[in-house]
Amino acid sequence: MENLSINATSQNKQIPQIFLNADNGKGEITGASFHENAFYLYREVTNWINEYLEENNAFSLTFGVNYFNTPSSKGIFDILTTLKEWTHENKIISIKWYVFENDDDLYEDIETMAEDVELNISIIMSDKKHQIAS
Repeated sequence: MENLSINATSQNKQIPQIFLNADNGKGEITGASFHENAFYLYREVTNWINEYLEENNAFSLTFGVNYFNTPSSKGIFDILTTLKEWTHENKIISIKWYVFENDDDLYEDIETMAEDVELNISIIMSDKKHQIAS
């Protein structure tokens, strides 16, 4: 299985940088997400996750998304729902989301999504844009 890399050089400012690593089962989604057709972008991520978890027992996803619009929130929600479904198959799923210390709105949005999907998301407050450890 191949890694998935989208917008690696941040050329498109409307979509986040996405890297999903098939070798270690870790993924990162960072930056802003406000493209009107974000559904297609996140469907590609969901498809990759499904393919990966068909053959593997664990996946860890770290978000550093600091802004998302409504179409993007639907795509992110679909990713979270997919991960939740895999927990029913005894897959180990870990999700972290880095949030600016002052961004109460984003914090609340993430909490709401986590509650709606019934999935544990570790929300990490940070004074930096994102601190993703690979």
